[in-house]
Amino acid sequence: MNKPVRAPGYYLSFAASVLAVVAAVCYGLLFKDIEYKEPVFDVTICIILAISGVIGAVLLLLGKCTAGFAPAVTCLGSGISLMMFVKMVIWPVADTIYGIEPFPQFTQLVICAVAIVLTLVASEVGLYMKKYNVTEEENM
Repeated sequence: MNKPVRAPGYYLSFAASVLAVVAAVCYGLLFKDIEYKEPVFDVTICIILAISGVIGAVLLLLGKCTAGFAPAVTCLGSGISLMMFVKMVIWPVADTIYGIEPFPQFTQLVICAVAIVLTLVASEVGLYMKKYNVTEEENM
């Protein structure tokens, strides 16, 4: 029996899982000590991103039967985290845009937002891609 051949969707889903963990670490390191009128850090965002990334990677590594669920888990975790992130930073962004009081860590905010959005997009695209190619033997 031949080993199943991994398709590009497998690698994209795995990259999205790794990116979720990286985004969690990035947000945790960059925002941990920042306060702007009220806290802009919520540890729940880090936890959700990291857990969804780890579960997604484990589902991919378990094999063909569970690989299809991996991008769904990562997509769900990064989507929830993105909405929580937007809720946390809406006031600093609005104050900066309207010129009320500039948010000094705007670059860190953009870096974290891009990392979370890239995770969401990669996992969403991975949902619709094949994770494994069908070999000739399996087709018969």
